[in-house]
Amino acid sequence: MLRAQYKIVSENDGDCMTDFFGPDGLFCSKLEGFEYRAQQETLSKAIAEGLKAGGGYLLAAEAPTGVGKSFAFLAPAIEWVQKEGGAVLVLTSSIPLQEQLISKDLPALSQVMGVPVSFGLLKGRGNYGCMRKAFDLGDDGFLSFNDGGEASETIMAWLSTTDEGDLSEIPLPPGHPVVERISASFRGCLGGRCPFRERCFVQKSLRNAARWQVVVANYHLFFAYTLSRGGAFPVPVKAIFCDEAHRMAEALSSVSTQSVRKDDWLRHLKRVPLPRLDQAVCNALGYDPESQAGLVKESGELAKAFFDRLDSLGGRGGIFNDPPEQLTRDGRALMDSLGPITSIGRKIDDYISDMGPAGEDVARDNGEYLAWSQVLVEMIESLRWCLDVSDYPHWTYWREEGGLFSSPSWCGDMLPSSFGVSGDSPVIVALSATMAVDGKLDYWIRETGLVPDRTLLLDSPFDLKGQMDISVVDLDTAVTDERYDDRVCRVVRKLCKDNRGSSLVLLSSTRLLRRVGSYLKKNDDGYSVLVQGELPRSELLRLFREDRTSVLVGTVSFREGVDVPGDSLTQVIVDRVPFPHPEDPVQIARRDLEGQASFMRSVLPSAKMSLRQAIGRLIRSGSDRGKVAILDGRVLSRANWRILESLPSVPIKRVRVIDRAVAHIGGV
Repeated sequence: MLRAQYKIVSENDGDCMTDFFGPDGLFCSKLEGFEYRAQQETLSKAIAEGLKAGGGYLLAAEAPTGVGKSFAFLAPAIEWVQKEGGAVLVLTSSIPLQEQLISKDLPALSQVMGVPVSFGLLKGRGNYGCMRKAFDLGDDGFLSFNDGGEASETIMAWLSTTDEGDLSEIPLPPGHPVVERISASFRGCLGGRCPFRERCFVQKSLRNAARWQVVVANYHLFFAYTLSRGGAFPVPVKAIFCDEAHRMAEALSSVSTQSVRKDDWLRHLKRVPLPRLDQAVCNALGYDPESQAGLVKESGELAKAFFDRLDSLGGRGGIFNDPPEQLTRDGRALMDSLGPITSIGRKIDDYISDMGPAGEDVARDNGEYLAWSQVLVEMIESLRWCLDVSDYPHWTYWREEGGLFSSPSWCGDMLPSSFGVSGDSPVIVALSATMAVDGKLDYWIRETGLVPDRTLLLDSPFDLKGQMDISVVDLDTAVTDERYDDRVCRVVRKLCKDNRGSSLVLLSSTRLLRRVGSYLKKNDDGYSVLVQGELPRSELLRLFREDRTSVLVGTVSFREGVDVPGDSLTQVIVDRVPFPHPEDPVQIARRDLEGQASFMRSVLPSAKMSLRQAIGRLIRSGSDRGKVAILDGRVLSRANWRILESLPSVPIKRVRVIDRAVAHIGGV
């Protein structure tokens, strides 16, 4: 609860942060429940100094849970924009953090600091409706639905009343095909050629964001702009705060991934909206509707033949760095057949440009075809890229059922340019609760390619030695042993029973998830068992928080984003050191790229960081108490892995399972 306001008076950046965060500072005296943390004050001062250093400066800081990193970067950011003008951008990976920043942290800081701060959340393009696509619902083109037009009528009614164009306002179920069809994604966007450009909801959101002092967005949106649209984020900012910075490279890889999907291709070629041109324009462009329809049909047959051949390769897919010659020939034949089709789109586009203002009617009447043709060009380029494979192993190429895919094997040579970290580029502050491996940021620096001017590794503000302990449980069974799953089930059950529930169980495979979840439910020990996939994630977490004795069983995705302080979570169980799967195509490409050094340079650091994230679910406040159990004896037996060095400095004991006995061996 806020109890007062305060005006910024200090001119010295370090003193100003002490005025805010010091033991006798503003926040301790005016924010109820705020506690002085030396780590938070140190971080805020480092950020203030970085902002003062100016464009191109990069600070990378690990701030463990409890430091209060959101306040630590928002306070100097607010103070800085008040003095210098302009705006700052806050990038995150998760929706809950965005909501916390917008609904709690920024309003609280604005009030207690006594300064008006304009801020808002810039959502991704897919959250907004496209007016051109919406109006095309009523045409006689390729859009058709099974609801008798009711969904289309709902869309048109929404369009007549909406101000922001947010698709969440539409009273239709999430994922409804009509809603997805009118999404204002990059694909199919006509940009300046769109007849509805002056009323575009995406452009309106960008104009709003340009007036904010603090813009909050996610990494995917940021990289979608910087990688795909001229390399520039559309809102000018002087500083970028990258929260959850350990997810930066992953987000860039996701945005960069190329895909060639059978269903997408066959659907797109089936739904061609033939251009609606008068005879004079047809003659000028050399366009014959009947001939065009025939070409599209022929291309559809070639596409089916290509994907049939791809499916005939059999197997489970995997790395695809040497495509069969016949498949490559089929792909080239498909791309060649599409040349005359895409050329019509280019000719119409040029014709509209040459006509100037008089071309508006042609653009409006043929917007759907122009968008369809533009998407087709992008699909052709993705197919060409996935069949070329010449950039392997710097890029990974792989096959899954019904498609081909490609993504960067390593983002370190792409990520720096996406931020523009030279010249007049913005100050960058990268923050995360988990960035370091073995007490260094070398792994994060190598993965991102970002070289900080300063690094800062802060200690936990919690008394971890007094709040938690770790047990390393040696199951005495290889993972390939048929007894392994049964042993994991029994040990997990004993640990949960001894703890009276209140446990988060993190497993390395969906197979184990099903086995352990079923085993715990069958052997009812008096607590609820919540299993990933049986309910939406948000609902599982709500039930887990509310029921202080429940057990939540999940896989890799629950190593992050689980914030459950108090008695509902007093034990974290991890079945194995979370190494990436060795047959993952990206891991194969990394091995080919890095050679024998790949394990120590990439695989092991990734596993250590994932293990730290899993353990970090336990202690979320100064009053939490609990224990961690790692069911993997390699933590101790593989001394050269130095996994112990990546764990918190807390009491560690060794436990060994022999047949059906669980024996405590002793301290480590």
